[in-house]
Amino acid sequence: MKRALAKWLYQQEDVTPYTRLAAVYDRVMNHVDYDKWADFIVFLFQKFGSDVCRVVDGGCGTGSLLHALVCKKMRVAGFDRSVEMVQLAKQKTQCPIWVDDLRTFCCKVKWDAFLCLYDTIQYLTTEEIQTLLHHIGEVLTPGGLFIFDVVTESHVLRYWANYTEKVEWNSLEMLRRSWYVKNRRSQHTEFEIIDKDHNKVYRERHIQYIYPLETFIKMSGESGLRFVGQFEDFTLNPGNEKSDRIHFVFRRAAI
Repeated sequence: MKRALAKWLYQQEDVTPYTRLAAVYDRVMNHVDYDKWADFIVFLFQKFGSDVCRVVDGGCGTGSLLHALVCKKMRVAGFDRSVEMVQLAKQKTQCPIWVDDLRTFCCKVKWDAFLCLYDTIQYLTTEEIQTLLHHIGEVLTPGGLFIFDVVTESHVLRYWANYTEKVEWNSLEMLRRSWYVKNRRSQHTEFEIIDKDHNKVYRERHIQYIYPLETFIKMSGESGLRFVGQFEDFTLNPGNEKSDRIHFVFRRAAI
């Protein structure tokens, strides 16, 4: 009854992804151990890179991973397409952070490593990923690394194919509904952020694409990037379609 009443009394507005979710994003993600994640990324740098100094995080969100990497003495920068997420990221760290889009980003600096984490790349279509791979090949230094992660269809079917959640924080309430369209391999998530102080409901609709793992290797062929490995979770165990999360490592050819 309470939610039905809100539907009638609250003004509703559809907004782009991560516009209103940004305000509660860190609370939603408080289960993530970013320090552990940063340790693993640094380990991959040491294992497969060569003197990795300059690192950029594409789709950096609210900057939690950037902050963790700074604490490990890494020289990092980041960008995200969401103005609201970037504003929050700038409150966590003094490293360079700006608004830009993975699909069209402009970067004249050469980087030793390019990161794209927490299945961010799965927001992109195959054409957009191919463009991204080509562009990353141009902005990496010789021998530079591109590291990104994805979730598998197996993971989605286990946890997100039919998921609902409701969380409240004082004057804010978040309703989340997730579902999977198997024949299109698309994961859909709808967030409703209810602002009780202003009698408003903001709705965000997110779509991610769950690609077969071999897709990423095939798409890298003309990018100047060489496939190094796909690793299960936070290990060097080979990842497969039954894994939950896979980290991919690609390297630009050395001159």
